[in-house]
Amino acid sequence: MKKEWADWFIEYSNSKKWERIYKPTNPILKRQYDFLSVSRNEVPFDIELDDYIRKFIGDHEYSNNGYVLIRYGVGDYIGEHTDSYNNSKVTYVCELQSSECGTGLTIDGISVNEVCYTTKVKHEVKPIKAGTRISLTMFGRNTKLSSGLI
Repeated sequence: MKKEWADWFIEYSNSKKWERIYKPTNPILKRQYDFLSVSRNEVPFDIELDDYIRKFIGDHEYSNNGYVLIRYGVGDYIGEHTDSYNNSKVTYVCELQSSECGTGLTIDGISVNEVCYTTKVKHEVKPIKAGTRISLTMFGRNTKLSSGLI
């Protein structure tokens, strides 16, 4: 992802109210973090970013459902899970700001900074020990992709 796009999302989010998810004892998905939904019409480079993702995953039929920023502070995490959001078939994640401790998204024990995967792939973010991690997540539909890491 272009650095100026990542910088825009960070700057944009500074003046917005984030929502808190705090479900550390949820038997289905233990998690705690902040999130901010961003409407596609608020992003001045929405069409270019959509094109970038299509090329990144190699699927011209990809269509973005919208943007979600996720902020993990010290102690925040999301347990291992698969995605199910608005009938999405693929998830794109890009780390916009790394935590000081380097904890980030892991898939099969491998840390990734920018990735697309089908909604069947298990992934997690372990508890942040220092700093704040911010990621951009986009859920896509209308794709030919059926399984795996892209």
